[in-house]
Order: sequence, then C-alpha cells, then structure tokens
Amino acid sequence: MCRDSEPASGDALTLRKLAKEIPAGSFPALRATAPAQSTFESSNEFQPMPVLAFNTSRTSGGTVINVAGDYITCTGQEVHTGQRQTRDINIISHSLRLLLDVKIKSYSALDKLLYANGASWSPTLVCLPGTRVTMLSEIRDWSYSLDQRNLLLVKGVAGSGKSAIAHSVAQALHECGLLTSSFFFDRESSSRNTSQLLLTTIARDIASLYPAIAADISATLEKEPALATANLSRQFESFIAGPLRRHSIDRQIIVVIDALDEAIRDDTDTDLLTILRDDLPKLSRRCRFIITSRPTRVIEQFLSRKDHVESFHVDISSLENCQDISAYVDAMLQDDTICSQMGSPWPDEALICDLKMMAGGLFIWIATVFAYLRSAHRPRAKLRALLSKSHPQGLLEPTKKIDNLYAAILEVCGDWDDADFREDYAMFMGAIMAVKRPLSIAALRALHGENQELSLQRLPQRFGSVLVGPHGEHEPIRTLHLSFREFVTIRAADNAQTSKFFLSEKEHSERLAQLCIRTMVRELAVAPVKGTGYLAGEYADPPGIPKLDGVSEQLLYSCESWGDHIRNIERPTAAIVGALQEMLLHHNATWVEIVSSSSVFRGSLGVRSWLQANLPALLKLHDDQSQALILLNLSKHLRYLGRLEEAMTAAEDSVHLNRALAADSKPPAQSSAGFARSLANLSSCLAYCGQPEAALAAVQEALALYRVLAAEEPAAFNPWLAQSLVNLSDRLIRLGRREEALAAIQEAVVLYRALAAARPAANAWFAHALNSLSVGLSDLGQHEEALATVQEAVGLYRALASEKQAASSSDLAVSLHNLAVCLSALGRCPEALVAIQEAVDLRNTLAAEQPAEFKAHLAHSLITLSKILSDLHRLEEALASIRQAVALCRVLVAEQPVTPGTNRITADLGVCLYNLCVYLSDLGHHEEALCAIQESVALYRMLAAERPAVHDAKLKNSLGQLAKCLVNNRREEEAQVVSQELINITP
Repeated sequence: MCRDSEPASGDALTLRKLAKEIPAGSFPALRATAPAQSTFESSNEFQPMPVLAFNTSRTSGGTVINVAGDYITCTGQEVHTGQRQTRDINIISHSLRLLLDVKIKSYSALDKLLYANGASWSPTLVCLPGTRVTMLSEIRDWSYSLDQRNLLLVKGVAGSGKSAIAHSVAQALHECGLLTSSFFFDRESSSRNTSQLLLTTIARDIASLYPAIAADISATLEKEPALATANLSRQFESFIAGPLRRHSIDRQIIVVIDALDEAIRDDTDTDLLTILRDDLPKLSRRCRFIITSRPTRVIEQFLSRKDHVESFHVDISSLENCQDISAYVDAMLQDDTICSQMGSPWPDEALICDLKMMAGGLFIWIATVFAYLRSAHRPRAKLRALLSKSHPQGLLEPTKKIDNLYAAILEVCGDWDDADFREDYAMFMGAIMAVKRPLSIAALRALHGENQELSLQRLPQRFGSVLVGPHGEHEPIRTLHLSFREFVTIRAADNAQTSKFFLSEKEHSERLAQLCIRTMVRELAVAPVKGTGYLAGEYADPPGIPKLDGVSEQLLYSCESWGDHIRNIERPTAAIVGALQEMLLHHNATWVEIVSSSSVFRGSLGVRSWLQANLPALLKLHDDQSQALILLNLSKHLRYLGRLEEAMTAAEDSVHLNRALAADSKPPAQSSAGFARSLANLSSCLAYCGQPEAALAAVQEALALYRVLAAEEPAAFNPWLAQSLVNLSDRLIRLGRREEALAAIQEAVVLYRALAAARPAANAWFAHALNSLSVGLSDLGQHEEALATVQEAVGLYRALASEKQAASSSDLAVSLHNLAVCLSALGRCPEALVAIQEAVDLRNTLAAEQPAEFKAHLAHSLITLSKILSDLHRLEEALASIRQAVALCRVLVAEQPVTPGTNRITADLGVCLYNLCVYLSDLGHHEEALCAIQESVALYRMLAAERPAVHDAKLKNSLGQLAKCLVNNRREEEAQVVSQELINITP
C-alpha cells in the first residue's frame, strides 16, 4: 500500500522520500496496457509489478506475448516414443504442484475477509441428549429438502432454549458433513453483536469447501479490496450470491444463525433483514439457512408470511417441552456440588416437582436457579424460599416469570436496606450495564480510580448467578442472559417492588464518561505510553503504526469509548468540564494513537459535535487545525497498512474539519491548503476503495483550491498544483478518460519543467511526470512524442543517479526500460536493445543488493530483452533471456506473499510459458515447447474458471498454440480434441 504524494515543503524531505509517497496509480506509467501494445513501467519500484505485454509476429511458431511470469523448463533433447508417457506424467505432476501452490496463495487472500472469533457452535452448549427430539427431527428433515422454502426461522421467547437448539442442529449437521457455517450472535461480544462480520465469516466457510469459489472470491478481492469492509448488500452479492451462481455446487449449503434479534440494533437496522427477505430466495434451493430469533416486531415484519420462509415455534407450554424441562432438571440435580449441600433426605421429590412446574417451560429459568443454588449458602432453604415467592395462582407470561426469578435472586444478594450496599450495587452493576464491551473486575476497579471506593472483594460473587466471569480477576464480566440486562435496565422500573434493582443505562454511561476521561488524564500523566507521538507533525517515515506497550485494559477502553459515553451527558458538571479541559489540552492526539494501535478507529468527530452542542466554550481546546492534521496523518498510516475502512473514516473526518476551517478562515490561504491536502488524501482513499467517481470528484475539488492558491502564491503552491494534476490524470485514467488524462499530465509537466528550472531539487518530480506523460502519449498512438518525452526523463534520471546512486538508479532503470519499449514500438530495435541491456544491468545490481524488492523488476526487463532479441532474429539469445526470466519468476511465484497482484502474476506466468513455447518451437524443440504450453493451458483453465471475462481470450490463444504443438509432435488426435474445445469456448 502506498502513501499520498505531496510536493516538497522546502528541502527538509529528500526527493527520494517524496517520490516514495506517490500513491498507487499516481503516475499512468503504473498501468498495464492491452496485450497487443508495449507496456511501460513506473519508477515507483515498491509497486506491485504491472503486466508487461507486447506481441511480435517475426517467429514461425506463433505470436510471442511477452509478460513477466514463470514456466517449466524441460530439456529439448530427443525423446523416444516410449519416454513420452513418463514425460507427460511429470508434466502433470509438476503442474498440479504448481496449481496447488497457486491455490494456497489464492485461499490466503481470503484473510482479507474478517472472521468472527468464537462465533461457531460448541458441543458444550447443545441440548441435553433425549430432549427436543421432535423439533430436531423436523429441522433435520427440512435440511435435506430442496423446496423453495430455504429459510427456516425458529422463533421463541427469551429463555426458551433456542440457542441450545441451534448448537444441537449445528453439531448434527457437522457430524453428517452438511454444516457449511454457523454464527452465534451475542449482544455482549464486540465481534458478534452486529451483522458486520456475519457475511464475511459465511463466505470464508463456503470458500473452505469449494476451491473454485475460494478463487472467485479472491479474484474479486484483488479487483476491489474495499469489498472486504463494504456494506452487507455488496458483500452478499460479491462473496456469496455471485460465486454461488457462477459455480455449481454438489451438496447442501447449510448455514445456522442463532439469536438474530441480538444483531438488530433498532427498527432502522434492516440491511441484513432485507437480504434475508429479498436476496435469499434467489439463491439455489441447495442453499438453506436455519435462523433462531425472538419474534420481535421488525423481524416479524420482514420475515413472516414469506413464501421462502418456513417457521417453527418453540412452544414452551407443549407436553414435550415440559418433559424436556423435567429431564433437564433431573440432569442438573446430579451436580455433585448441589447434591452435597442439599442435606438429607435428598432428593426431595415434592420440592423437585414444584421446581419443574414453576419453570413454566423456560430453560433459562432453570439454568438461572441452578446457577444461584451452586453459590448459595443453605441452597435447600434458598430453593424453598425461591419457590414460595413464585406465583402459585397459575402460569405467568414468560417474561414476567423470568423477571420474578431475577427479582427473587437479587433480593437475597444483599441487604437492600443498607445504603452502602445499594450504592455499591449501582456502581458495580451500573458499570456492567453501561460498558460498550465487557471489562474485567481489575479494569473496573482501576477505572473507578483510587479515590472512589468500589468494594469488589465479595460484591461480584454475590451476583454470580446472573453474571458470567465474576470469579476471575482478569476475566471479562458478562450477563448470563440478555433478559437479565433488559430486566435491570428497563422492566424493573415498572414495579414498585423491583424499582430498587433498576439501573438507568444512560445515567451510568454519563458516569462512565467522566471515569474514562479521568482514567486517560491520570494514566497518561503518570506514565506516558512509549511509542505515542507518531501522528505529530508532518507525515513521514517510518510508515505504518507502531505497537504500543504499557496500555492497560482500562486505558484502552477509555480511549475507545469515551466519545460514546460523553454523548449521554446533557448537563455537564464542573467536574466533567475540568476533566475535559485537561484531556483536550494534553491528550487529544494520544487517545487517537492508542485506539489506532491497539483497537479499531471508528472516528473522532462525535466528541466535537457534543462539545459544539453542550460546551461551545471548549471548542477552541479541540484545536481543529491540529486535529485535522493528526487525522490526515492517521489516514495515511492506516492506508499503508491496508486498513482501508478506517483510513477512509480518518480521511473523511479530516476533510470535515478542514472544510469548516477553510470556510471560517480570513485570509483563507493556510486553511485552504490544509483542506486541499485532506481532499487529495480522501481521493486516494476513495481510489483504493474502488470508488473512482468519488475519487475524481475529491481530487477535482482539491485541484480547484490549489489553482486559487497557486495564483496567489505560485512559489509556495505550484508544486502542490502540479502533483494534483498528476493525481487527476490517474483518476481520469481509471475511468477510461485518456484524452482528459493526457491533458492533465501535460499541464503537470509544464509546471514541473518551470519548477525544475528554478529549483533543481524538483527534477525527480519532473522526471516522474515525464514518464507518465510518455505512457499517456503512447496510449493514444503518439509514439514519436512519447519517445522524445521518455528520452528527456532518462536524461534527468542519469543526472540524478550520478549524484546519489542509491536513490535514483532504480528510477533510471524504469525509464530505460520504457525507452526500450518506445524504440521497439517504432521499429528501432538496435537502439532498443542498448537501452534494455542497460536496464537489465542496473537491475541485476539492484536485485543482488535487495532481492526482495527488485527481482520482479529484473525479470520484467529480461522478458522485454527477450522480445527485442527475438525481433532482431537472435532467437538463441532470446531463449536464454527468457529462461533466465523464468528462473526468477519461478522463485517469485514460490515466495510471493498474497497481494492484490498475486493472480496477475499467475496470469503472467501463463503468458510467459506461451512465449517460451513459441521460442522453443521456432528452434525446433517441439517436445519442450509442448511442456511449456501444456502448463500454460493448465494455468489459464484455472484462471478462466475464476474470471472468464478476463482470461478466456488468453486461454483460447494457449489452446490454439497447444493444438499446433501437438501436431508438431505427431499427436493429431489429441490436437483435434483441443481444437474442438477451442471451438466450444464462447467467443
């Protein structure tokens, strides 16, 4: 991932560093042209190698297509007929190994899709054996069917055992090989309380079963990396619906989703429901989804009475459910801890009978009772008391029954007449209810600070029957069930007897806001975090984001969540104002750095919006100008790391602040300059995220600002104007508007020429622009002008290389390579040979010193060298050159980490093998030529299966050459089969 380009501010930054900051695609030279044309290189050596492709028809074996790639080398010695089968087996074996290696890398590209941790089924959470027999049988039968109802919605009230059913179904499907994916939502898990990771998790699970689909998704991600974090509808089409349409499936695709209601935040959060309603029925009938949920109003509105939805209802009053409850109680009573404390005689059948009856069909009721009994003193007496407080008059509505149980348990957790206990309860349980993600006891204690007494020695254990994790110092504390949170924060307030248990989530969120701010101020003042400060000043090396040491759990949480909590404060107190002043004055950048290093950056403008509405007097402490620069730098760091969605968020925040600053600034020059820089960065983010139209609009707005600024202060702003024109050229090229792109780069060259004349330090930028202009001219058939332009670039780079060899020799090699291509296109092959040989020599030296960075570029130039030698009828030398390139490319294929260019390199391999075949055929090495073309065909079969629109034409070329090679080897029948396949490929 590259960084934004910005012109030099004085001479503080070297031109080499500035050159490295040019974003991907800033120079048109980065692009690959159509296979029938010459392809130029960019001087940005750190870029993924573009496809080099150009044809020559001066060989008898076929048209040579020169592209960087890999191939298999076979000896061209005479082969006896009896050795042919052995050779063919070796070819197939080697090809399969190569394809397997390519596939593994393709699958690794799927790592770009986030996978939810802990979202799968668990064998410890399934139904008790022998329970839910009828429902599990019906779900199994539905799973095997192929009717149009491909969504099974299992509905039931809270606590009715839906999650256990989902775990059991997933386990059963897994055991018979039918489970494709499972996802268990959880309101208290940050990765599982929204639908954000659902589709990417399902897509990766599907891809693990179908290699072709894995390759399809990988290719899609390579083409548009932003899809990994796009909205749900785009992800569903790109990663699930599209691949399933394009590839045949030979088995059921069954997905289990539990607790759908816990992923729907409110009635406006309907993206996932829309997919389930509108898009799911369009899938194959083999694709079947099993979903459990409470029947909330919005879920019923979207999914009830739909033709593709089959609904099962968990009837808690049914005879079978009552029998299952009875079996569950009997099983729980076998617990050694409970049995040992129940006294004698035990079991008490009358007490057990009452317990089963009072459960009312709710498994969560029984589970909560037993959790309570395990930690209770004299559990038998507690059970009697608990049952006596239940309503014997008859069965209650399920929610009331659960609420009564929670009330009874809370009642005995402490002395509610004790004001100190009530205060501690509110402080502890209020924090549990208000935190944005679960925190440990240690973090909660630290969050409350040294001056506030929070008795966490025994208090958490008192509530062990309704909380998970209160016994471990560093274990996150969660509520046992969502229904307990709802009781404490909502329904407890409705009854005078339970109002003492009520906790206002909003009020405690206000309290947490103050605690978070105080924690940040306290901890950052006492011990500054080592490694912070990386966003201060101008963006510079090293890129990326450092790993920060010494960030405590409570400090990280405070940095993550203070902006969320502060929005709940309507009347800020003097204490809040004082803490905020300290925070904004000294730590308004540090918290952003901590979040970006240790968590996920989700934006920073919420705090400013709250200040504007509630404490406008403190806005000046926010320091919008400084914050805008911090966010601009953060966006670049994040983009370098491939965290595109976060980079976009930071870029948008920076633009928002700078836009306001520019509107209020008089005179506007300084603020407008910052605004223009942030717009240019936003344009790069949009381009990386596959939004070319929006990227163009942003860079056009930046360019308009720079034109005004440059008119007023040309010495200061002409470099920025020139680079904006370079970036505009790139954005136009992405949209196929080549004539406009050429006009933009021509204007940039004029500006850079003047800048270089006044300040020689600008020559590197000038040479970059000339390289880009040369490519633009060639694209439009203006080859003579392109040649003159690239010759000027070579001259500039020669001068730079002589001054500082390490910085500019690689750029000189790029220009020499492009010069050779220009000369070759004009038929001036002897001159082209001189240029490309010099480029090869330079790159040999560079590759020896820095192989990881320059081997690919050396291979690139070797392939161009082989083409030019072929044009000069020096076929033996051309063959030697292509063999050397192949040796390098084979190493690259083995070493290449998965990047957006991996499949392109694989495609280059196929073309390179094709070219090797042509050279070998021209020299009469027909057996070895057949080896090369067979592997080329094998590669293109795989690539065309994944992306037919891109690779079908190349597959046809390789098949045609394969047919010729088979004829040359007297294998006419096989050649006829290949020819028929060639005819059958859709034109």
